[in-house]
Amino acid sequence: MMIDLAEESQKQKRLEMIRLALKEKAPVRYSEVEASGKLQEFLEEHDAIMMAQYNDAIKEVWEKTLERFLGFSDLAFDETTLPMG
Repeated sequence: MMIDLAEESQKQKRLEMIRLALKEKAPVRYSEVEASGKLQEFLEEHDAIMMAQYNDAIKEVWEKTLERFLGFSDLAFDETTLPMG
């Protein structure tokens, strides 16, 4: 079973992923943020921005999916594609 990290219940896992990525990929920035005492604030803000972008992307994909699969038109009707029966 796959865990959906976008779920609010998975926020701590996301924060840890962000913390590890920052520490591994930008160690100087990580050290500066940690030394300033604002690491948790940074992680929370980054998570909020990341999740807002994720939600926007999901909404856009859903809208395109609906348009694609519910955008019926008789102009494109082709009887040869109907199921036999």
